[in-house]
Amino acid sequence: MTPVSLLQRGAYSLDWVKDFYDQTGIWWGAETDDPAEDVRRAATVERLCGPGPLRILELGAGAGRTAAALADRGHTVIGVELSPLRARQAQEVVGIARKGSLTVLEADFYTVELAGRFDVVCYWDGFGIGSDADHRRLLRRIARDWLTPTGCALVDVASTTWAARHAGTEEVLAPLQGVSGSVEMLRRWHFDALHGRWIDEWQPTAAPENTLAQTIRCYTPADFLLLLEGAGLALQRIEVDGQALDWEANRITTTGPLLEAYSYLVQLIPAGQV
Repeated sequence: MTPVSLLQRGAYSLDWVKDFYDQTGIWWGAETDDPAEDVRRAATVERLCGPGPLRILELGAGAGRTAAALADRGHTVIGVELSPLRARQAQEVVGIARKGSLTVLEADFYTVELAGRFDVVCYWDGFGIGSDADHRRLLRRIARDWLTPTGCALVDVASTTWAARHAGTEEVLAPLQGVSGSVEMLRRWHFDALHGRWIDEWQPTAAPENTLAQTIRCYTPADFLLLLEGAGLALQRIEVDGQALDWEANRITTTGPLLEAYSYLVQLIPAGQV
C-alpha cells in the first residue's frame, strides 16, 4: 500500500503520521541524530522533577532511546509509540538489563489505557502533530488520566519564529552510514503562515515520487498559554537550552534565545498545585 503523503493530500489530517514515521524509521534507522540528546533529556527530567526514582510516561517514544536513558538512571519508564516499525525498534532496547525498568507499547496515546499514574509525563520533539483540538484533548488526558497530583509534564513546543525564519531552506543529505535503508535525501522546510504550521519535506533524490512530509503546529508562548485554558494544567516554567524565560514579566522582549530556538520546553503542573 502506498504511504499517505501529506503534501499530495493537500489538506491537514492525521492519516499521514503512521506512514511517515514507519518510512523514516527505515530512512533514518533506530538511532537518534545525537545520542547525547537522550542523556541530556534524562538529566533535564531530574533537574526539573527531582532524582526519583520516578514513574515516567514518554509519549511518542520512537525507537526508545530516551526512554532507555531514563531507565538507566533507575526510573520506571513506559513509552507509547504509534509507529509499528519504531515500536519494534524500541523492543531492541527493552530487553537490556537496566537500573530501572522499561516498557514500550505500540499504541495511540489519544486512546491508550494505562494503569496507574505518573510522576512525569514527557513529550519530546513531537507535540503539535495534530490540530489545536487534538492538543487540548491530549493536555486534558495528561492532567486527568496520567499525572499524580504532585507530578509534572515536560513538553517540547515548536517555535513559530524559527519555523517562519527558516521557511524555504533546502539541503541535500548523504545516506547515513550503517543504516541499510538510508538514501540520499533532499530536505525542504516550509511554513504555512495561515495555520501556524511548519512542514518538513523529505524527498529521496533517486525516487522523488516517494516524497513524504511531516507537519507540526507551532505556538508562541502566548498562544500556548491560550491552549492551556481549561486543560487542567498550569505553566510552571518555560526554558530554552536550560535558560528560563520570564513569561509573566510585562516587558517588551525583542532579543533572547527564543528568537533562534527550534523549540522551547514547557514544564506543566496540575492546576490544583498553583
